[in-house]
Amino acid sequence: MHDMLTPRRTIALIALAWLAGGMLLLLLTPLSGRSEALGWTPTFWLLLAPMSVLVALKPRLPLALIASLLRR
Repeated sequence: MHDMLTPRRTIALIALAWLAGGMLLLLLTPLSGRSEALGWTPTFWLLLAPMSVLVALKPRLPLALIASLLRR
């Protein structure tokens, strides 16, 4: 049964939703990536934290994506 949501797949889906929401928030609101009061905190929590979760789940994914782009 391949359609079953495993805990690892559930975490990946949550991280992807978090990343998509963070990108949308940074693109559509006046929230800047860096502020004097918060530093890089908004960018970290909206983009880098979910990306690090995804990389922790599948470490070779970024390298596989880069390799597939170079093969084209």
